[in-house]
Amino acid sequence: MKKIILVWIVLLGVVLSGCGKTTGESTKTSPQNSIQSTKTTETTSQSSEQKTKPAVKTSTSKSSTSSEVLQASDNIGGVWLARGEQDGASSTWYFNNGQLTINYVYHFSYVIAKNKDPHGYTVITIKNSEGKQQHALLLKRNGSDFEGITAEGEAYNKFSADGTIPEGQIIKFTFQKNAWGSMDEAIDFYENTYKNTNNEISKDISWNNYRRSLWSLVKKGTSGDTIVLHWTNISGAGGSFDQFVKNDRTTVITFFDGNVGYPNHPTVRHTVRNADYKVIKTEELWKQ
Repeated sequence: MKKIILVWIVLLGVVLSGCGKTTGESTKTSPQNSIQSTKTTETTSQSSEQKTKPAVKTSTSKSSTSSEVLQASDNIGGVWLARGEQDGASSTWYFNNGQLTINYVYHFSYVIAKNKDPHGYTVITIKNSEGKQQHALLLKRNGSDFEGITAEGEAYNKFSADGTIPEGQIIKFTFQKNAWGSMDEAIDFYENTYKNTNNEISKDISWNNYRRSLWSLVKKGTSGDTIVLHWTNISGAGGSFDQFVKNDRTTVITFFDGNVGYPNHPTVRHTVRNADYKVIKTEELWKQ
């Protein structure tokens, strides 16, 4: 079990190291609440009876001030490009209903705190697939972007204990329109397209020889609205490439036959409607 945790920590460290580095030192600030109250009393006496009545409280007023609790209403969902302001290293973060994918293939879960912390950060707690290692991503809105700080290891423990904000470089998160968030997302699109019996290409696939595990990510050419996957034949010999380019209403899938076809020798290109996975255009590029 120690080996599993160690491997996971190393993996997440590699993914995050380029974007957010924290030190053991940190600064701590805490808001102070003050409550002030004032009371006024009046007493009356009857001199003729030479008796004094107990003091009668005629008015009581209280004034108080307390720190405002802000709800974390920022929309975090979707694909974001994270870039460190100091080192310039970048990575892709895909937030999708509690599931986080970093750089298309590394999977985690996340929970967004209901309220912002006293410093105005939206706090996102990130866990590995086993839920045994936790990190925090602290975000603040800056226009259409977010600025974030990561809290890992001892810095996370301090933040959890007393709200100490870790020191480290600021990470800028920029929303990516029509971007692919994960390799699984592209594979799902491929499968749904070939399972649509209204498409002629649905006859071109043998599902008995299909294994989802035979796909792998190709880093070269993968960015933003474009993702490239390699398919290894079930025999282990040979393979092919598929390039997916996502637009508002359609996705263009370009097929490269053979292990040496990509990127200069495309074979076939299909334009697929995003709404129903219907192929609306096919180009046989090998004839050109």
